[in-house]
Amino acid sequence: MARILDRLRRRGTDRSLADVPAADISLANVSKSFGPMAAITNLNLTVRSGELLVLLGPSGSGKTTTLNLIAGLEEVGGGTIHFGADDVTHAPPEQRDIAIVFQSFSLYPHLNVRENIVFPLTIRKTPPAVIEERLQSVTRMLGIEGLLARKINQLSGGQRQRVAIAKALTKRPVVFLLDEPFSALDAVVRRQLRAEMVRLHTELGTTMVFVTHDQEEAMTLADRIAVMRDGDIVQIGSPLDIYNQPADLWVAQFIGSHPINVIPSFRVGGSVALFDKSGPRLPVGTDVLSSLPAESEAGLILGVRPEFVEIFPRESGRRGLPGSVFTRQVFGNEILYDVNVESGIVRSVVPTLPSTKVFAAGDEVALDFLWKGVLAFDPSTLQSCPFTSVVGTD
Repeated sequence: MARILDRLRRRGTDRSLADVPAADISLANVSKSFGPMAAITNLNLTVRSGELLVLLGPSGSGKTTTLNLIAGLEEVGGGTIHFGADDVTHAPPEQRDIAIVFQSFSLYPHLNVRENIVFPLTIRKTPPAVIEERLQSVTRMLGIEGLLARKINQLSGGQRQRVAIAKALTKRPVVFLLDEPFSALDAVVRRQLRAEMVRLHTELGTTMVFVTHDQEEAMTLADRIAVMRDGDIVQIGSPLDIYNQPADLWVAQFIGSHPINVIPSFRVGGSVALFDKSGPRLPVGTDVLSSLPAESEAGLILGVRPEFVEIFPRESGRRGLPGSVFTRQVFGNEILYDVNVESGIVRSVVPTLPSTKVFAAGDEVALDFLWKGVLAFDPSTLQSCPFTSVVGTD
């Protein structure tokens, strides 16, 4: 604690914003309850110095509570929190050298943009020259230097959130915390601010913890993602690791722009039966077949993302799973098909261009899996399990 206070007292006034130090964050066996309800139970997490870590999960998963514990806005029920070598478990927020941006803009409507941004420095009696230097630095980085004289009610939602971020950055924190800061904004502005946040993090190198329930947002922002469920971390890793190697079926279903196909599969003779043992058959290579349990056993749950499902005209003569197009959704750069096959629905997504054929509802088609991208899960535990992949069928 003494080191934190000393660092705050000695914080240089002539450094550029990029010179602000970063701190690693360690949570060890942290718990938090609200009355009889346990929100966090024995949570262990390390945020590396200078990384942007995203806490991702549905409502009630404990991600905001975890952020509040890091910030000191909630008192821990057990365990410890360290910033570097400093134990901040019971330190109040003002002694943690942090800045926080919330979903709500937390701006003062009676003040203009300039006054809002410099307010944290003004109340600390920071020298005017330092205030001006920091103001110019952060407003240039965020592209709002031309808005300084405006009142808050004269700004768009995206501009207001940029002001809130600038206000937080003027404090030059070693830990920057963001709690769903873009969720109230429209899709175009969210994408713009995500790009701004990635650029800011690259330039600053500050340790950042970002909370969101939006998996697309997490994938675009994070150095690493901590996926949370029921007050615990289910999986932590890079966006690509979590997408390509989910720890269990729940993570596989939670991550991805389009819902993953979840298909119980069984080895029947020289083919794979989908959905149940009497379901439609898909011929496969011997490597895939050998990965499936024997016919008398429970089989596997296959997780097949729509981008790994090929769709082609049935009259093409290729072997595949026959079906008919049930619905078609056009997303601009890609088309998502829901295809009726015997016993279920299988989704396939293809790029809009180049495309050999665009199918309409009712068209007769056939499907094949790109087995190199297929995931497998144990039906009893729903945990990911080894699965030999091959290029596909002949």
